[in-house]
Amino acid sequence: MSKPNVYSWFDEGIKQSWIERYEQEAVRFLKSEFGELTETEILSVVFVSLFNKAGHTALPVHLSPQQWAEWLEIPVEHRAKLPKTSLTEENIGKCRIISRSAQTPLLIEDGLISFQKSRFREKAILQKLASLNSSKSAGLNGVKKKEWLKQLFQQPAEETDWQKTAAALSLIKQFLIVSGGPGTGKTTTVARILALHTKTSEKKLNIALAAPTGKAAGRMGEALNAELQKLGLTDDELQQLPREAKTVHRLLSGTENRGLLPPVDKKLLPYDLFIIDEASMIDLNLMYRLISHVKESATLILLGDKDQLASVEAGSVFADLCSKEKNAFSPETADALFKLGADVTGYITEQSTLDGAIIYLTKSYRFHEESGIGSLAGKVKSGQASKHQLMELFSTSEEIESKPFYFTIADLSQLAAEFADRVKKAENIIEPQHLLAYWKRNSWLTVLRHGLTGSNRLNQLVEEHLAGKRIIRPDNGWYQGRPLIITQNDYNLGVFNGDLGVCLKDEQGNLNVYIETGSRLKKIHPSRLQHFETAYFLTVHKSQGSEFEHVNLLLPQNDTPILTRELLYTAITRARKTFTLYGNPDLFSAAIQRKTVRFTGLERMITGER
Repeated sequence: MSKPNVYSWFDEGIKQSWIERYEQEAVRFLKSEFGELTETEILSVVFVSLFNKAGHTALPVHLSPQQWAEWLEIPVEHRAKLPKTSLTEENIGKCRIISRSAQTPLLIEDGLISFQKSRFREKAILQKLASLNSSKSAGLNGVKKKEWLKQLFQQPAEETDWQKTAAALSLIKQFLIVSGGPGTGKTTTVARILALHTKTSEKKLNIALAAPTGKAAGRMGEALNAELQKLGLTDDELQQLPREAKTVHRLLSGTENRGLLPPVDKKLLPYDLFIIDEASMIDLNLMYRLISHVKESATLILLGDKDQLASVEAGSVFADLCSKEKNAFSPETADALFKLGADVTGYITEQSTLDGAIIYLTKSYRFHEESGIGSLAGKVKSGQASKHQLMELFSTSEEIESKPFYFTIADLSQLAAEFADRVKKAENIIEPQHLLAYWKRNSWLTVLRHGLTGSNRLNQLVEEHLAGKRIIRPDNGWYQGRPLIITQNDYNLGVFNGDLGVCLKDEQGNLNVYIETGSRLKKIHPSRLQHFETAYFLTVHKSQGSEFEHVNLLLPQNDTPILTRELLYTAITRARKTFTLYGNPDLFSAAIQRKTVRFTGLERMITGER
């Protein structure tokens, strides 16, 4: 019997815990199927899996294994035994589990190694979107559509009206992406798209509104309902429209077979029009599941902000799709838009089919040109501002402020004292809506969740300070005024990941929790909640989909790869009125230069089509 081929870095990685059980089992299974594996094969299996967990869908061959480990933030001393040179074509060519065909567990294509299922899903998404874009006939009921477009967008525009253009595109494209920052009018645009399709369709439409999280779905439904009331639709037309949005997971429930045998026919969703909000949060797997169940005659519209943080799970589908630099349309699309009354003269150039279905809303209706928050978000998004320019902006704007914070005992004591004052005031608030609004007026965001500067530790420090000063007297952890956030969907309770809530005493002195889910408050006994955290501090990731009057961003003590341009932009744009940065300005300036990079096959395929 031959001696097992065990490499020292693999053994050490298991001992140091950066090679986890999943990677160990994957290697063990492949050995049982293919026999002894080469070092190239083991490296590929382990790091493709680890890169997937870190949000990538593929492994870049041009980097060395030590550089892969650096991307994954594996400590320097733990990666010392990894090879320093990149995998060679000769070594990859000898691999039995890696090839350019669909017959091996791993696929190499475009300089990337990926699991077959990841590449298959990326190709399937592009194929489905191309199919949708090539199958819708333009010009049907053209006069009627043009007239309704004119009525819905009555204000004369001094420049190209991208909201109107987006609505017009939805009439000639079965697939459409609308990307824009907060306050650029995505909700207004979608409400008019719904009204337009309802008014001009030859049949009653079956419409689905959805978002990746319960919180985002609730806000979407609430905001759209408010906007639709302004558009003069008849009662019958309003009845045709959905009153609330679902999570994408709930939208897909019942469509997928969970038995051992594959379904005879794929179940397609019955909807004619899909509008999916916060699409930047949708990972590769969920996007693939969604488009797989969209029928060929349906229209799919994705909304989001391409500059925000990508999904937590593997993939950055929305950002990959939105890779064109600016609004531009092919002559054929421009002509079809002009016939509908949307003039894009000056933005005409040859475009791929996919790029022609993407539109960016660029005008902010929330922040004027001189707005401090708008200016800061713009500089962060561009990635071109120097530290001097940033500090000058902070010093000259009344809306934004920069303060030092170094996690000294004095810093933390002052912060705890501020929360003590706020919790004392919360004791006198007896209405749950008012208490929620109270905490939303001034929110603290962190970059990290774990560690000494993470939200978990800071929430613990605040509660320890409050208990030590006898400001709170917790009953099994619960007390009057406690803010909390739901961390996992609970369909039995009807609360969802990201929903915010508060704990409140009733007249009898009993504690109850009120969770804001969508536009409703749900009263729940504390003992029924299983997945939640105290929310004096939230991570920027958890704040996505929420807005606050004032945002305080607390930077970590030391630099971290998580601190990126997209994270800063997301944090800043959570603020409606004012924003304060706490921490070292050097970290803030360095983070602006650090753009989030995700290695995906989808991005390579889209770039290759241009």
